[in-house]
Amino acid sequence: MPADFHSPWTIRLPAEDAEHLGKLRLINGLSVLVDGASIWLRGEYLDDGLSRRIRSIPNSTRYMIKVDRQLIRPGETVPCALLPEGSWQPLRSWLSVTLPVAGFSTQTDQLVMLKLVRSSRTMLANVMQTSWERWRAYAITAPAVRLARLGFAVSEDSEVLIRGTPLPPIPGRFFIEDNRVIVPIGWQFEPFVGSTIVRQLLALDEAEIALFSEDGSFELLPDTAFVQATRSAVRMTFG
Repeated sequence: MPADFHSPWTIRLPAEDAEHLGKLRLINGLSVLVDGASIWLRGEYLDDGLSRRIRSIPNSTRYMIKVDRQLIRPGETVPCALLPEGSWQPLRSWLSVTLPVAGFSTQTDQLVMLKLVRSSRTMLANVMQTSWERWRAYAITAPAVRLARLGFAVSEDSEVLIRGTPLPPIPGRFFIEDNRVIVPIGWQFEPFVGSTIVRQLLALDEAEIALFSEDGSFELLPDTAFVQATRSAVRMTFG
């Protein structure tokens, strides 16, 4: 990757390939513009991890953004296009990711929709979502032996996702995680399939986590978003 690609960049891809942007949804600083039959994605910098993800998006063309919206392809020196003008939106809010239609075959060979439905199974939650204030108040006084079995990730809106057992005795939403697929407690997939099949349907990378809501929508989180729960880690978060 040329050094210049650590400056502002953009990619263009066909609108029908928008689903491939789902794996970038939680990365900060990315924005999207719909321009006719094309989708433009832009950012201010690339690290090695993001660079690999960008290169893996099929049917996309990459450019460096220069002055006056001029675009240059990697390895070239002459501008070849202009960055379109319009209403750019944060990728996180623009892209609504929903579970795709699953090609499961019944005895009559009909396709069915994979969705979340209520479950009567009793299971122990191993993930919870709560506020930063509740988590911090608990973590800075909790015994180190309790924190040692937990990991946590903090979102931009100060929500915390905590993984491990036993979970903290604080209010929150509870989930079940299996093979990096997280669903709300009291819910299951219909048809009933294991997390391995769900991961295959979503084409998840090994280090990606799928966090589902009751309506079947989900967010992708990198495994690296989670850190070991310690008092020092909690104190360092948000300064």
